Amino acid sequence: MDNKEFDNYIAKVRNNISNIYNAFYLWKNLQKGEYNEIYNKNKYFWGITLSSLQLNWLLGIAKLFEESKEEQEVISIPFLLKFIPDGESKEAIKRKIEEQESVLKNLWKWRCKILAHQDKVVAENIKDFYKKYPIKGANVENLLASIQNILGMIKSATVDHSESYDFRIFKEESERDAEQIIKQLQYFFQERKKHMEKFRKGEIHDPHFPPKS
Repeated sequence: MDNKEFDNYIAKVRNNISNIYNAFYLWKNLQKGEYNEIYNKNKYFWGITLSSLQLNWLLGIAKLFEESKEEQEVISIPFLLKFIPDGESKEAIKRKIEEQESVLKNLWKWRCKILAHQDKVVAENIKDFYKKYPIKGANVENLLASIQNILGMIKSATVDHSESYDFRIFKEESERDAEQIIKQLQYFFQERKKHMEKFRKGEIHDPHFPPKS
């Protein structure tokens, strides 16, 4: 395989990691109790939105470490690792992955038992499953930080210089976006309350907000 083809695989994995970072930190920044009032006003929209974000990063991480099967190759970190020559660099990458083995095992259990499939036994004892295979936010954040280092190590092993990747922009921008959207919604609901108060006092005659054109 030539360098151009390998770089193409690296780019695909990098894009997947970007999406995972964005989904996780957007989901995380929306997990504030003070936002529940807004969520309750449009509970069907927010219910599926928040669960979809969570599903995105959970499945995304699981796919990122998926092993290829004989009948189906998948582009993932283990797939990229096959193209690294045996030696200290490859062993260092493997050790870095092994450091995350406990959370990756739990993520894979979630993927196989409740995300990609609905296992009957697990579905009937879901609380026990969560206790046995917990996935905590701090562990995920540590894993995400490790993933960017692993990708840099894989790239560095194929070039004659050190390569690094930084996905902090997705963390920062997702936090900014979440806060901005919530602020806009809070402003909207405050203005709606003012509108309804004017309607109750008879100052206006249209209860709809925003008013119908």
